[in-house]
Amino acid sequence: MNTYIKAVPPSGNRSTAQLIKTGQTTSYRTGDDGDLKRGRSISFTILAENNPFANMNRFTDELGGQTYTNNIVIDWSTYDGSTVLGWRRTSNGVDIAWNNAIDGALIVSIGTFTTGWRLPNIYELFLLNTMDSLRGLNYAPFNNNTNEIFWSSTTSHPTTTQAYAINNATKILTGTSKTTSSGQRYLPCRTFTVTGTTLS
Repeated sequence: MNTYIKAVPPSGNRSTAQLIKTGQTTSYRTGDDGDLKRGRSISFTILAENNPFANMNRFTDELGGQTYTNNIVIDWSTYDGSTVLGWRRTSNGVDIAWNNAIDGALIVSIGTFTTGWRLPNIYELFLLNTMDSLRGLNYAPFNNNTNEIFWSSTTSHPTTTQAYAINNATKILTGTSKTTSSGQRYLPCRTFTVTGTTLS
């Protein structure tokens, strides 16, 4: 009689199944977000476990440090074991319409990362917003203290002439006409492949 033994693969890290913390640390009453601080990671910027560079920083540059020489920010809260989302640290343009934001993001080239850049979808963009700051992107390493609105690549359904954007001053998601260009910016992102401590 033949006996077959089926190997059970080890369970993967399931820390990403939980939503990330909002960043709000101020509590205004028992039971609110600032009181409970629910979510993955220790804080908005500190992970619950090491990233591949053996530190717990949510945001690093592509070399695992925090000098951001190339203005690339890697968000390790999005790491799935093989890929991670990275951002151009500085926003592009002022007064940019939606189509121009998409076109501009697609041609971004930074150092050896000459392709693969794009305009983020609304969920990707919203993950960057901290709720404990006057402006959603005004924290290190982004330090964006503008009142502008940041485009996403997500169309506002069913109004196909609008796209979702996030107002940096109010941290509110808004549907905005794709032709609007007054105070509009964009923050390009890219999916990086991670092999050990090498990003490509």
